[in-house]
Amino acid sequence: MSARARALGDGVVASRARVRCRQTNDGRRVGARAIGRRPSDCDGSRAQVGGLDDVVRGVVSTLAAVAVTVTMGGDVARAGALSPAKEREMQTTGACLLQNCGRELATCVTDEKCLEDLVCLQGCFGREDESDCQIRCGDLYASNAVGTFNTCAVTEKSCVAQRKDDGKYPVPPFDALADDFTIDTMVKEKRWYIVAGLNKDFDIFDCQEHFFDKGEDGKMYIKINWRVNRPNGQFYERSDVQRFYQDPEGKAILYNRGNVMLHYQDTWYIPAYKDKEWVYIYYRGTNDAWDGYGGATVYATSPELNPEWIPDLEAASKKVGVKWSDFVITDNSCKPAPELTLQKPTDLDTLADDAKVLEKDFEKDIVLAEKTVADDVRKVGRYLDDELNTFTKKLSQLESGLVNSGPGRPAGFMTKEELKSAQSAKDRRQLERFSKRLGKIQDTFRADEN
Repeated sequence: MSARARALGDGVVASRARVRCRQTNDGRRVGARAIGRRPSDCDGSRAQVGGLDDVVRGVVSTLAAVAVTVTMGGDVARAGALSPAKEREMQTTGACLLQNCGRELATCVTDEKCLEDLVCLQGCFGREDESDCQIRCGDLYASNAVGTFNTCAVTEKSCVAQRKDDGKYPVPPFDALADDFTIDTMVKEKRWYIVAGLNKDFDIFDCQEHFFDKGEDGKMYIKINWRVNRPNGQFYERSDVQRFYQDPEGKAILYNRGNVMLHYQDTWYIPAYKDKEWVYIYYRGTNDAWDGYGGATVYATSPELNPEWIPDLEAASKKVGVKWSDFVITDNSCKPAPELTLQKPTDLDTLADDAKVLEKDFEKDIVLAEKTVADDVRKVGRYLDDELNTFTKKLSQLESGLVNSGPGRPAGFMTKEELKSAQSAKDRRQLERFSKRLGKIQDTFRADEN
């Protein structure tokens, strides 16, 4: 799946908890991990506010919304009236988070990327593309604090209900699968590119260059690389290592299992391929946040899609019930980052870059700029201190008065001890070893090109 499944829960957690934001770059996402470039879905959602105080106030109110939901009967619908069912869901989720994940939530607020993620998510609330926007936030803002909070809220305590399978990506019939496809079909070429993708949340990213190898255990190991484009024209370089094994009966099906993060599982179905040129992959997956996500990608040994392949790709799409016309061609030119330019100060993700531009172009005004920023930081600090003190008091009250049990799926619940033991030390060492091995393969390919 790629980074896909891991980032899937990032946006879902806060939105389901009614952790709402007013504002907004990287999808993995999951976040299943055949990744690609996606449009800046959330760029337009960033807060067009009068000042930094308004942004910070919105973020802090995000935290307060959870506490107020529980203590004041859910009367927190600032953006409009909520249905009774939504209010009940908000109350239940908020109570569970404060009772079971209060420490992780407080840590999130003090972490730069986690706080930015909350602000980004606030801008997604109520939009028609709310889910897409949430996943975009998860792509852009990644940190240990984000992962820790999501693990508590989704996996450990099941405070956030799993998004159920809507049937959009069903399991294809076995007679739709290609003949004679094996793991070696991809491993022998070592390097592949994703040249087209179906799902804008998971498949359409720039610079998707993946490296393949086969382990002594007969499984296929992949180092996936992709870029997350940022609102100011810059980008983040992302990478991950995934492991697949082939269907025991030899069908053109590959399984990715045994993952700790959100317990994600991906299954690849190969309806068609052309040896040494391209492989068409249709996938579906599940994790603790979302059951039944899916998409499709075209892997190629060249960085660009050859138009001569399209008739075969159209036929492959029909076999698995999707439309080739819905695919987007990806950009694997891997251009260098453009020169930094000043952006409107409405996106927390680009403020550091904006400061570099200001320092370079306006050296005479830098003293004044520093003073203004310092004043804002002091203001924000005072405001956060006051709000967090209030939040801590509310948390203490709730801890003494709420029941221990939260909503969720008992069958999927895992304690921290069970989570740690889910992946053996031997298994982790194997992945680390192949991460280094695939890194050497990548370095060899790139050195030969220079």
